[in-house]
Amino acid sequence: MIQKNLTDLKKRFGVSLIAISLIAFLMIFSHNVIIKACLVTLVALLAAVGVWEYGQLAKAKSLKPALVTMIVVAVCEVIAFFLAHKLMVFSQMPTIILVVGAVVFFLIHFKEKSEALVHVAVEFFGICYVAVPLSFMLAILYPISSTGISWDGRVWLVYLILVTKVSDVAAYFVGRLWGKKLLAPVLSPKKTVEGAVAGFVFAVICSVLFSWAGDFLFPGFFSLPLLGAVFLGSCIGIVGQIGDLAESLLKRDASFKDSNALPGLGGVLDMVDSLLLTAPVVYFYLQFNG
Repeated sequence: MIQKNLTDLKKRFGVSLIAISLIAFLMIFSHNVIIKACLVTLVALLAAVGVWEYGQLAKAKSLKPALVTMIVVAVCEVIAFFLAHKLMVFSQMPTIILVVGAVVFFLIHFKEKSEALVHVAVEFFGICYVAVPLSFMLAILYPISSTGISWDGRVWLVYLILVTKVSDVAAYFVGRLWGKKLLAPVLSPKKTVEGAVAGFVFAVICSVLFSWAGDFLFPGFFSLPLLGAVFLGSCIGIVGQIGDLAESLLKRDASFKDSNALPGLGGVLDMVDSLLLTAPVVYFYLQFNG
């Protein structure tokens, strides 16, 4: 059992390293027109796969969500977010897509009223749970702040991913090595209170260190005061773990171990579960403090 876990961990680490390298390359050259198109396509693809995985969870509960329509709305939402942060004329497009999506979900079920309330709710929530948070990551990368002052989105996206994942890794290893008191045994029997505390503490530490290093490495492009770093790191340390448990809740209810069977990754939702809640936190922090 231990050997199997180690093999799985090595495989996931290898695939994650390749994925991180690819994302790093794309982010460095993110302002190139071709790379920009690739990034938008990548996020749209992640949203499409994530919504599909969410749909499989719903199907396991004997529901029949309009998956094709959900995927189309999810992709449109990602593109709308990107356009909204590039051209002011499209600033309301993300909201319009959500409203149109909701209307379409109702129209689909006009022919069959059986469990329409549940299906419409499940379909609309899927877009809000998966596509909108992933879109926030694009909005962070290609920013237009409420005050008209733009920040370097590449640095802030690195901050978001790094602090979130450091918290995840710290919670995982501390929980496995020293964890004794279960955090949420019904949802995840391996998550512990000790691991959760470690995830919170390491998120704050990583945020503070990034704040300090950012002043030296990215002068004029990244600014995060100490109090802001502590506050934002604390939010990420808490909300990220809630995001992890939220996905576990959905999977356990559907009797799924992983949201997909992608080699070395599990599923897209498994990979971005904590980011689905931390991305909006960083985005709105920047909107109010940018």
